[in-house]
Amino acid sequence: MAPSVDETAVDVDQRLDRLLLRLLDDLEALKEKRQSLNALVEKGWFCLSQSRYSMGNHSVSSLQYPPEMAPSACVRDSSAEDGVTTFTVEHVQPGNPDKGKEETFQEVENIGAADQVLRHRGRKGIAEAPKPTTTEEAEKPQPPSTNDPLRWFGVLVPQSLRQAQSNFQQGILLASEVASLQSGIDETRKQYRALLAQKKRERVQSS
Repeated sequence: MAPSVDETAVDVDQRLDRLLLRLLDDLEALKEKRQSLNALVEKGWFCLSQSRYSMGNHSVSSLQYPPEMAPSACVRDSSAEDGVTTFTVEHVQPGNPDKGKEETFQEVENIGAADQVLRHRGRKGIAEAPKPTTTEEAEKPQPPSTNDPLRWFGVLVPQSLRQAQSNFQQGILLASEVASLQSGIDETRKQYRALLAQKKRERVQSS
C-alpha cells in the first residue's frame, strides 16, 4: 500500500511543478502585454490631444458623433473543456450584420440618437423626442454610410488622428489577449489550489 501512496505523491508533485511553471510563464506574459497595452493607450490619447490642438477642441469632440452608430468590431468568447475562456475580436462589415448582431446594433443606434437629441437641445431646455420613421421615408434610398470613425471629423484629417485610431485598434486586439491570458491564469490557480489541497489530504491520510 505504501508504494502506491508514494507513487501518487510523486505524480501530484510533478503536476504541481508543471502548473507552477505554467503559471509563472503566463504571469510574465501578462505583465508584458499589460505594459504594451498601457503604452498603446497612452500613445493613442497623446495623438488624440495633438489632433485636437491642430484642428481645434470643437473639431475633435463628441459633437461630431453621428446620431446613429454601429460597432466596427465585436468580441467573441469561447470556453474550452479545461474551463479557460478565450476572447477574440472580429471586425464587422458595415451594413451587413448577421442575425445575431442586429439586436446589439439597434441598441447602439438608439443610444446614439438619444445623445444627438440632447446635444441639439433648444433654448427651451426641453428636447422633443425623435419622430418615428414613416414607411415612405424608410423606402427612400439612403446614402451609403461609412463605418470609419475618421470620416466623422472631416475628409482630410491629420496624421496624428489616424495614428490615434491605429493605436486604439491595436489596443482592442491586445486587450482581448490580456483577457484570455487572465482567464487562463485564473483557471491554473484553481487547479493548483485543488491539487495542493489533494496533496495535503493524502499526506494526512498516510500519516
